[in-house]
Amino acid sequence: MTDLLLRGGRVYDPARSISNQALDVAVSDGRITHVAGNIDPAGFSSVIDVGGKIVAPGLIDLHTHVYHGFNPTGVHPDVAGVGSGVTTVVDGGSGGHANFGGFPSYVVPSSKTRVLCMVHVGPNGLSTMPEISSAADIDVEATAATVRDNRPLTQGVKIRAIGPAVLADGIEIVKLARRAAAESDSRLMVHIGELFHDGRTLTRELLPLLVAGDIVTHTFTPNPGRILDDAGTVIPEILDAQERGVTLDTAFGRFNFGFDVARRAIDQGVKPNTIATDITVPGRANSVFSMTEMMTRFLALGFALDDVIAMTTVNSARALDLQDSLGSLEPGREADISVLEAVSGEWTVADVRGETLTTAVALRPALTVRAGEVITPDWGPHPWGFLPQAIS
Repeated sequence: MTDLLLRGGRVYDPARSISNQALDVAVSDGRITHVAGNIDPAGFSSVIDVGGKIVAPGLIDLHTHVYHGFNPTGVHPDVAGVGSGVTTVVDGGSGGHANFGGFPSYVVPSSKTRVLCMVHVGPNGLSTMPEISSAADIDVEATAATVRDNRPLTQGVKIRAIGPAVLADGIEIVKLARRAAAESDSRLMVHIGELFHDGRTLTRELLPLLVAGDIVTHTFTPNPGRILDDAGTVIPEILDAQERGVTLDTAFGRFNFGFDVARRAIDQGVKPNTIATDITVPGRANSVFSMTEMMTRFLALGFALDDVIAMTTVNSARALDLQDSLGSLEPGREADISVLEAVSGEWTVADVRGETLTTAVALRPALTVRAGEVITPDWGPHPWGFLPQAIS
């Protein structure tokens, strides 16, 4: 007997060039068995009508903070994940080599959401701020060992190229982080966008150090260290990095996404690869809200729905070199499925500077399937649910 049939949805699977097709999805023993039209519902133990809804591979959030119970701003993985229509979350360096053990011992076992992690070059991750004050705080060998010893949970190394360490030691801190990534045979995720001082920034110096598979996060930050110069021109180093195969991630966060920067950069040839939230407890309450609201922001910027789904599924899987197991509805794979609802109306979304855009379509999660288990999303981050602000 087959366990689950999702019937009547509109399937989007960019990894397999499937766009808005009327297909059913069958699941058995936690795995996808068939994606086809008009599957006979007889014999299924559970048949769920998803007529008119979007059926997509499980969404992947490439940048979150889910060290719940260890960092004060860490959300529970299931709040950022299955409760919001997302099946995989990647923690963006909440833990470092000295305190990473809470992830495999406590956070992962208590979560239905798949959790993956970047290991911060700061020994305690984001439990102490600033997390690094100088290059002396970075232990390359210990960081690399933590990545190696905790695979496949660990996916790379994280550094925020901001703060007092930039003033103390400049580009040396990024070179050490890149060494830790190389010694662990993994990737480096680099945060750009300086918030707390008006001194030196490292973006133009660090981009040439990045190699194919590394990740720049906060690509559209409006803050110092952004990818635009003072004249509004895209810096050549970001275009060169894009050409080399560096992933350009657009994590929103509380402070690091500007619509004007996004428009200018895209018009000048920057092609963002992934959509992520950088979700935290205060971010979920005040700015980020949810992955689906991030996706709605990209619809408001003029991106096609197919592209928005690709940027949260197959592109994110490729950024982790996990495209053979994540980011698609290919039969035989673990059944990670996000069912979304596209709601017509008049909606407004904002960036971190308060600029607003309007859109006639907003996305919200309707159903999450994680490893074959059906999960109903929670109420959502707003008092009225997941949808963004309606224009009255």
